[in-house]
Amino acid sequence: MFNINDYEFNKETYSVEIGEENMTFHCHHYLTTLQKTLYDAEYMDGFMIMASSAADSVWYQLSNLCKDLNIESSKKVAQDIYKVFGNGLIDLNSMDKNGIKLKTTKSILSKTWTMQFGESKKPVDPFTTGFIAAAYAVIYKKDLKDLNISQTTEMASGDEFNTHIIKLGEPNITIYPKKSKIKYTTIEKPKSKWEHAQLVTDTFSNAHKNFIGNEEGYIYGFGVYVVNTQVDYINRVQFEFMNAVKKFAGDYGTTLASELLMQAGYACGFFTLGGIMLSPEWEGAVKPYLKTKEDWIYAMIALTNNMGWGYQYVAKLSKDKMIYRCYDSFEDLSYISMYGKSKEFTHWANSGGWSSIMPIIYNSDIVETGELDIFSMYEEVRRSQYGYRTTRTKGISCGDEYMEMEVAL
Repeated sequence: MFNINDYEFNKETYSVEIGEENMTFHCHHYLTTLQKTLYDAEYMDGFMIMASSAADSVWYQLSNLCKDLNIESSKKVAQDIYKVFGNGLIDLNSMDKNGIKLKTTKSILSKTWTMQFGESKKPVDPFTTGFIAAAYAVIYKKDLKDLNISQTTEMASGDEFNTHIIKLGEPNITIYPKKSKIKYTTIEKPKSKWEHAQLVTDTFSNAHKNFIGNEEGYIYGFGVYVVNTQVDYINRVQFEFMNAVKKFAGDYGTTLASELLMQAGYACGFFTLGGIMLSPEWEGAVKPYLKTKEDWIYAMIALTNNMGWGYQYVAKLSKDKMIYRCYDSFEDLSYISMYGKSKEFTHWANSGGWSSIMPIIYNSDIVETGELDIFSMYEEVRRSQYGYRTTRTKGISCGDEYMEMEVAL
């Protein structure tokens, strides 16, 4: 029913839209680090923030994908996109008008949580809970606001399977205000200073078609597990986490939450960008064009312009400083569509992620040897009081034409 090949990468907006929802790739290091950040803040219900955010974005997507389809066909579409996007496997055949009690054994969040942190005392698959709630609401034409959702067993806690329950009555989902349609910038995007940039971008422009769930519903590439996830899901989680921290900690909450959210992006940068540069794909399709350390950074920007993060550009680059810009930054555009204009910068994943590229290139010997001990370097740099520091200088949600940050010594 669902065919990923029906959807093309938009070379004007540098995005992929499926069911009127933009999609973005994130690695398991980012997803689990972000999730643990919410879970560690015991003054908020991290599970329900994530489950409600998933229900919200998936409801929008499935409402469009399942329009005019019957119940069985709609179930198949939901199952297909869950698998294709790398979340694992679900079977919705037992779902009826009263809801569903679903047991699953393939969950990317449960699998990678144990890889990162070991056993969990709490259920760690809120995305699936929210996803199933959205599927139920769309298929049986119910309101999310009327649903009670929960996860009662968890493989990461030692159970044989995860159990997700969706039912009517005693509603507990947070319902967010209706969002507006994404509005892209109309200003001309500058071209990369590296002569091979467009070639590399074009080479990987079908990433969303090639990186799809295997027979277990997982996507493994570049040394990490990857999920092709709804942009508004991951961003809603970030925005609502920020709101919860500010409510708890006042003005200091903005600084605290920003640092924590950027740390999740930092993990993504090290393991995803580092993994890409150690991959066979990089070795065969990119490395032959690289002459300088700066070329490695320009090439990485060109490749990841296909990831759904926006159009990325390096305005200045040397060992001492990088000025990074992103036009149509996926975080900024989401924030505007959900909440309107912001007084504070709303790009954390993007800024945190790209903060890692400077120490990777200039503080390791990956360019000379093609080798990198990512785990050791990540821990060393993360705990260091010296080296590169990131300063966010512009944001689209704050009224600027592009997001910008500086990473400098």
